Amino acid sequence: MASAYEENQNRFTFEDIKSFPSVTDGKINICCFLEASSDLIKLVGRLGKVFAPVKYDMQGNIDKIKLHYNYDKDSCLLDLMLEEHSNGKHTAAEGVLWLNRALLFFELVFHEIVICLQGKNYDEDMKKVFTIAYEGSVKKYHSWVTQQLFALICKMSPTLPQIMES
Repeated sequence: MASAYEENQNRFTFEDIKSFPSVTDGKINICCFLEASSDLIKLVGRLGKVFAPVKYDMQGNIDKIKLHYNYDKDSCLLDLMLEEHSNGKHTAAEGVLWLNRALLFFELVFHEIVICLQGKNYDEDMKKVFTIAYEGSVKKYHSWVTQQLFALICKMSPTLPQIMES
């Protein structure tokens, strides 16, 4: 069991999270994109063990991108995807696609949380928040089995006060 000091050291704030890079001339820097995505995974981990499948899926997509793309600090995500496509491959591009879908899901989750907080709806059912985000992002790409798994995750999700505390 972690001591209070160790637990405090593992905490971080939104200020600690790297922002996603701006699109410049239609391009996104891959290093900055992957760093920001990795930081978001840390935040997802704070939502509790129930989100472990989502966290591992996102990390798997980041790993897929890192494994299949040779890049440096100036590399652009689009250029790497186009290069992969020209070679008749799509493994890393699939990782980008699914990571992007997960990012949209969490964008919608945080948007709904902000709405709850602005309306002082601290007792809002997080199942509703997660369902709105799920339906607005990845549900249409998931099989029936995955949709049922998500419904189970929603039932076990933390409350808004628990999320804010984490």
